[in-house]
Amino acid sequence: MNCFFKLLSRLPLRLLQTVGAAVGELTFWLSPGYRRRTRENLRQAGYDEDELFRRAGRAAGRQALESVWLWYRPADEVMARVDADEETTKLVGDAMRSGRPIVFMTPHVGCFEVLPVWLADTFWEETKRSIAILYRPPKRDFLKKLVGEARRAPGIEPVPTNLSGVKRIIRMLREGHTFGALPDQVPAHGDGVWSDFFGRPAYTITLPVKVARQFDAIRIFAWGERSGRGWKVRAVEWTEPLTGDMQKDVDAMNRMIESIIRRMPAQYAWSYNRYKIPSGMRHNRARYAKQPRPDDSKE
Repeated sequence: MNCFFKLLSRLPLRLLQTVGAAVGELTFWLSPGYRRRTRENLRQAGYDEDELFRRAGRAAGRQALESVWLWYRPADEVMARVDADEETTKLVGDAMRSGRPIVFMTPHVGCFEVLPVWLADTFWEETKRSIAILYRPPKRDFLKKLVGEARRAPGIEPVPTNLSGVKRIIRMLREGHTFGALPDQVPAHGDGVWSDFFGRPAYTITLPVKVARQFDAIRIFAWGERSGRGWKVRAVEWTEPLTGDMQKDVDAMNRMIESIIRRMPAQYAWSYNRYKIPSGMRHNRARYAKQPRPDDSKE
C-alpha cells in the first residue's frame, strides 16, 4: 500500500485534483447516505444552493488525493505551490520567535495537511520549534503506521488521539514546541462537550482549549485555501480571552470555526459527520439541547 501511494504521489498535482474531484462527485451519487449528510449539513449552516452542494462533493475528493501528494513529495516541491500573505507570515513568525507556547487550530477547510509543511519549512530552521499534530489513526491496521509516518518530517511530529499522544503534546509544549489540532474533529466519548455548531449541538473537542489555557498559549487559527496552482495559507489570531468555563470557551471556539468556514464554504468538508453522537451519549445530547442558549434570554 505504501508503494501504491508513493506511485500515486508522482502524478501531477493538477491531475490528482481533477481525478479526486471526479471520484468525490461519483461517490456522492453512489452513496445516498453520504449525499444526504452533506445536504443536511449545508442546510444546517444556511446554504441550500445546488451548485455549492456539487462543489462540496468535488472538494472532498480533491482533498483526499492532494493529501497523498503532500505526504510523499519533497518539501521544496510542496512549497513551490504554497503562497502565504505578508500578514499571515508576520503573525505566525512573531509567535514562533516569541518562545511562547502556541496552539494552532486548523478546521476541515481546504487542504489542512499543507499547514504543518509550510510551518516547518518556513520556521523550523530558524526557531527549531516543531509542531505536534494530533491525528486519528485509521481503523485498518495496515494504514495506521502509513498515515502517521507519511506526515512525519523535520519539524513535524504526528501524535495519535490517545492518552500517550496527549502526554507527548504536553511534553513537547514544555520543551518549547507547538501543538496543532483539528478543532472540528469529533472526539471520543469523554474528550469533549456538546456545543452548538451552526445552531445544532455537536460534540466538540476540548483539548485545544484546555492546553491553551494551561500554557497561556498564543492561539492561532490557520488554514490552506485551495487556489488555482496550489494553496494560500492564511491565519488569524484568536484573541478572545478564555474564561475558564469550558462550555463558554468551546462555544467561542466553534464560533471562530464558523466564521472561517463562511469565508470559503465551498471548501469545507460538509460530508464529514460533524454531528456524530459518540456511543452512549444520546441522552447527554438531549439534555444539552434543552438548555437555554445565550440568545434565548433576549427573545
